Amino acid sequence: INMLFTVKSNIQQLTALLNNQQIDKFRIPQNEEIAPSFLLEFAIDKLKLDSDNSFWWSPRLIVVDKLIVGMCGFKNLPQKDDSVEIGYGIIPSQQSKGFATRAVEVLLTQAFSQIGIKSVIAHTTFSNHPSQKVLQKNGFIKQGSTMNTDDGELLIWQKYKGS
Repeated sequence: INMLFTVKSNIQQLTALLNNQQIDKFRIPQNEEIAPSFLLEFAIDKLKLDSDNSFWWSPRLIVVDKLIVGMCGFKNLPQKDDSVEIGYGIIPSQQSKGFATRAVEVLLTQAFSQIGIKSVIAHTTFSNHPSQKVLQKNGFIKQGSTMNTDDGELLIWQKYKGS
């Protein structure tokens, strides 16, 4: 099995990605977007404005054999109900290889290692069956749905600490 690890990114790395430049010793996929620009810009802004919360605002690079195959991370700071939301994405050429499942497992470990976090939330579109499988494999339970202005109706998934 390929060695997968996640790297907490910093402003310099995110800026390099935004400009399609090399990052450290990692390989960048050719002709595939690791993450949409708006997401990289959002993370850079949050890290500049709220560096004290860099644990939550820094996207993790998902790296396999020195190739960046995607990104994952927390979409916001912990909420009043002690939950935090995650997001993840794998470049098309590297999908269906178990990388997202492993990355979500890493995010869960990181989230639940933080004091006070009781649950982790994720949203998927109704048609995104591969992503739903990733969440199910990681023990998430479907909790209903919500409306999103950009994506329409989304399924809400949640996993509680210790479940």
